[in-house]
Amino acid sequence: MLDPDSIDTELQIPKLWFALAYGLTLAVGVLSLIPGPDIGASDKLAHFLTYAMLSAGFSMIVEQRKSLWLILLGLISYGLLLEMLQGLTGYRFEDMADALANSLGVITGLGFYFSPLRGILRRFERWLLSRW
Repeated sequence: MLDPDSIDTELQIPKLWFALAYGLTLAVGVLSLIPGPDIGASDKLAHFLTYAMLSAGFSMIVEQRKSLWLILLGLISYGLLLEMLQGLTGYRFEDMADALANSLGVITGLGFYFSPLRGILRRFERWLLSRW
């Protein structure tokens, strides 16, 4: 888990954002392990985008660069674990190409930390709080 001291000090409700990020991560885990429809096409883009969004979400919440290593290692490990667990289900398959797509998504999502887009969450939070 990320250190609470790593939270972006400009955020007003950081615990909510962490709860949402961890909740989405849990939802990805559940959806990865329940029987799903056969989409009949390559799902690598979906894997990439899902993990990029998770990584970007966490990278917008943290303030310290050292937290990026926890995000990187944590989400890549999570993706690998889910792939291995899928192989044990009997109705899902372990696919290392999916794990690679997950990992590349994590790395890409971390780019939000260094991007001007990182401020989106702060601006959204200010807008949201001004409505209440």
